[in-house]
Amino acid sequence: MNRRTGSRPGTVRTLPIWSAVLSIAVAACGEEAPTPAGPAEPDTVVSSIAIFLSGSGLEADTEQTIGVLGGQLQVRAEALAEDGTLLYRDFDRFAWSSSAPDIATVDEGTCRPNDRRCRLVTGLSEGTGTITATSEGVTADMTVTIRDAARHTWSVPMDQGWVTAGITIGPDGMIYAMNSQYGTTSRLFALSSEGNVVWSLVTPFRVRATPAIGDDGTLYLGSSVGGEGGRLFAVDPGGMVRWELSDIERIRSSPAIGPDGTIYVAGGEHVYAVDPQGEIQWTYERESDETLFFVSSPGVASDGTIYVGGEDGLLYALNPDGSLQWTFRTGDRIRSSPSIGADGTIYVGSHDGRLYAIDADGTERWSVELDFRGVSSAPSIGPDGTIYVIAGDVFAVDPEGSVRWSYPARTGGSRVTPLLGADGTVYITSLPHGPGRSAVKALDTQGRLLWEYATERRRGGSPAIGIDGTIIAASVGGSSAETYESTVHAITETDPTNGGFEGAPWPTERGDRANTGRAGR
Repeated sequence: MNRRTGSRPGTVRTLPIWSAVLSIAVAACGEEAPTPAGPAEPDTVVSSIAIFLSGSGLEADTEQTIGVLGGQLQVRAEALAEDGTLLYRDFDRFAWSSSAPDIATVDEGTCRPNDRRCRLVTGLSEGTGTITATSEGVTADMTVTIRDAARHTWSVPMDQGWVTAGITIGPDGMIYAMNSQYGTTSRLFALSSEGNVVWSLVTPFRVRATPAIGDDGTLYLGSSVGGEGGRLFAVDPGGMVRWELSDIERIRSSPAIGPDGTIYVAGGEHVYAVDPQGEIQWTYERESDETLFFVSSPGVASDGTIYVGGEDGLLYALNPDGSLQWTFRTGDRIRSSPSIGADGTIYVGSHDGRLYAIDADGTERWSVELDFRGVSSAPSIGPDGTIYVIAGDVFAVDPEGSVRWSYPARTGGSRVTPLLGADGTVYITSLPHGPGRSAVKALDTQGRLLWEYATERRRGGSPAIGIDGTIIAASVGGSSAETYESTVHAITETDPTNGGFEGAPWPTERGDRANTGRAGR
């Protein structure tokens, strides 16, 4: 860990005030000053100071960026002895200052309830300033660059409930957000690109995953409720239910649409193939003592092969007629949804903490360990073959299986997928480095933070890149399921170069509107 060091003026030993006064008085009387009673207190012998991004446990880089005017960083300081031992971190023992208070201020703040150890650095105007922490004559500096890179455009509150599904963008630019409500229902909201509610639809069952959209704009939603099984709905662009398929198992994953328009959906012990009129074409069944197909959504290759992960730790490859082609075993259950590279390589995470690359014939190409808590996120794939996945942190992995970079996103076991813009920008939702419960973040091609917008609420599902390049994300507030309330946010970059939905290589959770999880669509 790099330490911020500084020199302290004067001698190393610090005399208590009463001792210094006594020395002066004795000297005035012409007597020799007595030796101080003992050594200085250990916590006054400060060798260096380290500045941390509060809540991350990571020492801050000497350069930080705030990309949204009014955005904030939570920082704290620690005083260290020469051997690196922590002496204290009490916020009132440090003096903080800004070299350019018209650009960035540093003030007392609250990182978490009952935690007053942090300071809030707030970006006011574009420019660069130095934030300094001082204690016992030792200083540490952090350079902060303020950019007007993105702005919050609008917010739309939704009904009571919480968003677990990703945002979906229609061919006409309509924004779809699924709000699951307490009990057994959900409400699908259709929003204009300006943030107006165009229509909403209550579904009698809970929908927890991102809808798929057909070429004609039809939305397909899978749902579940208790022991009553599941449903697959087809909803037209105007908000009317076209058909409802019942008598299937509970669906908690996203449907995917194949090249011929067939809808594939997995739940329980089954994978279903359904035609656009709502008729089941075939069913793949694998007997299991527990729910086998849970939250891993199907991926559909360009040749029609369907891939889906199971709770038994197997990745299943099904032929377009529903017959089993092969299975591939990982070290634990699979809740990550498989993604397919332009060359046909399948990428999927497992709860064994590894990301796997699997050839189209079912043989392992490589695997890389990312996080011991497991990999639940669906990978996204860039034009150069780089794989991006969230496993606690955000990881960029090259096509040969080596980690190029990681960013401390503080996401835990998130199933959120990183989005990719045409300019290489990576968009995620995670905990912020400022006040709030979650944030939308943009990272550059090297994994460095460009900007973040704190929502002051929990994150809700994967964001999406809108038709015009606006970033659409949801957040959830409230203390319990009965009080949760959701909000959809729009964040616009001041110099948008992400290509919008059509130009971005991975603009939504499953890569495209059909939820194929396939690169190079």
